[in-house]
Parts: sequence; structure tokens; C-alpha cells
Amino acid sequence: MKRIWAIGALVLLIASGQAPPASAGDFARFELQPLAGVVASGSVPLTSRDGERVGTFAVDSSASAGASLTVYLNELDAVEGLWKRQFTRGTLLEAPAAPEPDEATVPASGALSIDQLHCNFLHHYRLPDPRVRPYVTGGLGVTTYRGARGLWKDSASHFSFAIGGGVKYFPSRRFGIRGEARWSPTLLSASDSDFWCRVGGAGTACRVRLRAVLQHQLDLAGGFILRF
Repeated sequence: MKRIWAIGALVLLIASGQAPPASAGDFARFELQPLAGVVASGSVPLTSRDGERVGTFAVDSSASAGASLTVYLNELDAVEGLWKRQFTRGTLLEAPAAPEPDEATVPASGALSIDQLHCNFLHHYRLPDPRVRPYVTGGLGVTTYRGARGLWKDSASHFSFAIGGGVKYFPSRRFGIRGEARWSPTLLSASDSDFWCRVGGAGTACRVRLRAVLQHQLDLAGGFILRF
């Protein structure tokens, strides 16, 4: 995960060095954007490699908050570093395996935070009204799941990507607002099966090796923009 963070930071640094001066054209070089919104989360199907459904881990749809820093390569193209946290709950609907008799039972529901760190590419479009800038975006990065306070204290990080689009509106050169929608699935690998099996009393005794699956998320977010 640290390697992906370093790659994202390097991309932003290179973009900053290649960007034209702020005086070239009528656009700012950087945008800083606090964001808030809601995330519609898909469940995690606990399926063995032979295709047998052995349980479901449900992730509640909930609020999210985050921030992004955008660096423009030119008037229409930009790269962005995005961090977002979803404040949610996770619930094991069916137990994937019985625990050993001497293992402590773990509650089947509890608080869950989902952090997403992405490096995104944005392409903006010109409209007759220069204050309005629709855009499309795509990116990749890391999604980290953390259980806490009654669920299970552990974390696991996975590769994720996102595609989407939105609109920016600038009533002035230095200030704007932004709204966007993104589909951001996370690839859950079989190597982290024990992270999900640990819920609901299965603990380290989970004997099911899960195959790789996608956990789908639809992000709806908005916020204000500071340009400089």
C-alpha cells in the first residue's frame, strides 16, 4: 500500500512541475476541495473457490467525508489526489465457518470505516458559459477496511479503481462548487479471506478460502473548491 501512495505522490509532483504558470491562460494551477457525501455500498459475497455461497458480509450505505488536491496539466486536463472515508457498519448475515470451541466469539455487527486513497485523471469540457465545467474522471488506488468498537480490530487494504463524472461551477476565479458521481469497486483477494471470516465468531478457524470478488460502491459527493 505504501508503494501505491508513493506512486500517487510522484504523479502529482511530476504534474506540478509540468504545469504551465498560473498566468498562462485564465485558469488556476491548483484546486483544494473538501468533500462530503453519501456512499451506496454493495455487500461482500463470501463464496468459496468451488462456487459455494458460504455467507454474506453486508456493508451499510452511509455518509462519507474527504478532500482532494488537483493539479492542472493544461486548461482541460488534470491529475488529482483523493482521500475519502466512509463511516459505516458491517454485518455478517451468515457465518462462513464454525469457530473452534476455545475461541472467543466476535460480534457479528459493528462499526466499520472504509478509507479510499486514489490518484485520478480528470478531463474537463468547455461550455458556452465559462463558469460551468463538466468533467469525466478515472483513477486507481487503495481501499482500506478497518473494524472497530465491537466488530473486530483489524484492517485490510485492497486495490480499487473508479470511473465517473461531475460538474464544477465557478462564480469567481478563486472559488467554486463541485458535485460528482463515481463507481468505485474494490477487488477483494482470496489471500485476505481470514479478514472477513474473523467476524461472527469464526476467528482464525475459518477454513474457507474465498475467491476474488468485487465490492461495489456508488459515491455521490460534493463540496466547495479553492483555486490558487
